[in-house]
Amino acid sequence: MADFHDAVPVDWIGPGETATVIVDGFPVAVANVDGEYFAFQNLCPHQGSVLGGRPLDQGCFIICPQHASRYDVRTGACVRPSSSDGFNQDLMVFPTRVSDEVVQIQI
Repeated sequence: MADFHDAVPVDWIGPGETATVIVDGFPVAVANVDGEYFAFQNLCPHQGSVLGGRPLDQGCFIICPQHASRYDVRTGACVRPSSSDGFNQDLMVFPTRVSDEVVQIQI
């Protein structure tokens, strides 16, 4: 079973924000959805655009800056395919937990 790794302090990412962190050598995006933390792949599966660091839309969605694909960061589900070619693939998500005011991600 994979281990949980310390990622960021809970106060590092505000509600509605995301950030890119390196977890066990792997770039991962972390989102704060009203005080609950979710981790997902940092690159859009369509053409590799960076998702971490972009603000959330409507509280829990991240939008690809290149082709407007829309993903629910809580589940990774692609809720709107690419505007250019209809590409539709979900994001990989990673389990998270908070321990001693630190967001931990399981890789």
